[in-house]
Amino acid sequence: MTKFVIAALFAMLLAMAPVAAQASEAQPKPPVTDREQVQADRAKAAAEEKNAPTTRPWDRDANGKRPWERSSVTK
Repeated sequence: MTKFVIAALFAMLLAMAPVAAQASEAQPKPPVTDREQVQADRAKAAAEEKNAPTTRPWDRDANGKRPWERSSVTK
């Protein structure tokens, strides 16, 4: 009789194992709010500006000339 009870408990344990494995299902993320999206966009823009090159074509050189204002003929 004891072996029968142990076998029944073991069978029930094996039957419940797949159900227990599926209990921790991944929950989908809630949608991003407009405020969070704006904050993320601003943070991304700030990071891109920080990593941008510092020399730009419209900056003036030491003589106060822009690159397209320089004479192509050097004397």
